[in-house]
Amino acid sequence: MALSRTGPVRRWLLRGALALGVAATVAASATAVTLAASGVFDYRAGAWTVALRALPGVTVQANVSGLLRLATSPLGLRLLDGRVRTTQLGTLAFQRDGAALIVRCAPCRLHDARVATQRIALPPTELRVSRRPGVESNNVLDVELRNAHLAASAAATLSPEAVRLDWQLPATPLAAVVRTLADAIPEARNAQVGGSVQASGRIALPLGRDRRPVLRLHLDRLQVEGLGTEALRHGRFALNCPLPDGTPRQFLTGEGERTWASLDALGPLIAQAAIAAEDQRFEEHAGYDLTELAHALAPDGDDRPRGASTITQQLARTLYTGYERTLARKLRELLYAVEMERTLGKPRILELYLNTVDWGPGLCGARAASRAYFGKRVPQLSPLEAAWLAGILRAPHAAHREQWATQTPRLERARWVLMQMRSLPRSEREKWSQRGIEFAPAGARGGVTVPAVAGVR
Repeated sequence: MALSRTGPVRRWLLRGALALGVAATVAASATAVTLAASGVFDYRAGAWTVALRALPGVTVQANVSGLLRLATSPLGLRLLDGRVRTTQLGTLAFQRDGAALIVRCAPCRLHDARVATQRIALPPTELRVSRRPGVESNNVLDVELRNAHLAASAAATLSPEAVRLDWQLPATPLAAVVRTLADAIPEARNAQVGGSVQASGRIALPLGRDRRPVLRLHLDRLQVEGLGTEALRHGRFALNCPLPDGTPRQFLTGEGERTWASLDALGPLIAQAAIAAEDQRFEEHAGYDLTELAHALAPDGDDRPRGASTITQQLARTLYTGYERTLARKLRELLYAVEMERTLGKPRILELYLNTVDWGPGLCGARAASRAYFGKRVPQLSPLEAAWLAGILRAPHAAHREQWATQTPRLERARWVLMQMRSLPRSEREKWSQRGIEFAPAGARGGVTVPAVAGVR
């Protein structure tokens, strides 16, 4: 009897196995079709790919845009729903919400040299990604990013070579941005920040010199208090000045110190030259130049924020923030600049700048620079000499090494600066532009004029 039932059971098992095999084959085929359709294995020349670990010890190259298409496909949403991954960004939790993929990060950690030199903690953050309805939904994703302080959105256009993000940040309190990056902004604990920021732009990833980002920035009614810059209204303060080996030497400067000169004592030429070279709208702006700030915040070919600071921002960098090229430092610099414009005023800011700015190894301030480069007091400088000094402020250590030390002045930049010094009559500018300059002899001076101060290192 048992034997008689063996045939049907065997046939049932065979049919079941065949059905499972067919289902597995169909599933595998469907997966393969989805992978192919998504472009995960698009390796054409110039394609943006990343290495993924498929099996232990086995890695494969995958197209980034293809991975994004796959993640937002019905198959990808099913596979990712409920997954939790530990990454360099923190713990990522994936959840399907209809046709959207939600990625939550808590805690979040960001280690990006463009943002800050150290790894920073971010508030819990949620990313929502979904395909845009329509014929081109395969190639355009809608992205929303939000945390407790701010929210931004973007349209991500996918191609084998890049992911282009057209993004926007609606009008948002600047204080919210500061709180989001508080781990990299020490001033966030004490500063009272008012006003709003609104921004939009386009960035293509991966970044490269042929893919320059575009940033449009609007700041409204900025106010900053609580940073203590009013202490610079008068008196002495400590200043770090880089020596020839790059190490900083701290010394006291300010009223009553021999390194200091009042704005009147410096004479008009060096101030006019500095404004012409570094910040021609100095008398008009509120501590920052919006166009230049937008250019500075957009990563360049080396993926770092550029310079392009106003004189007020440069003073903030010298006295407070340091010189690291990061988004966090630019934001800190902006906060100090806005407060200094209120607490100090333009004449005092210019006086502080001319007495503290780095003019070469061990040369901080116009008095030290004038004496080292030309063997003169500042008021004795010719218009062209003042223009040369202002013209090297963007790369003073290179100018010290390549021009002064070799006694070979380069005058193209100096002549350009001179022609921007419009408080001088044009005939006077043209006359001096035809002349040359003669450096003080390179030798024992070496340019190092930072004084040794007892008790100050």
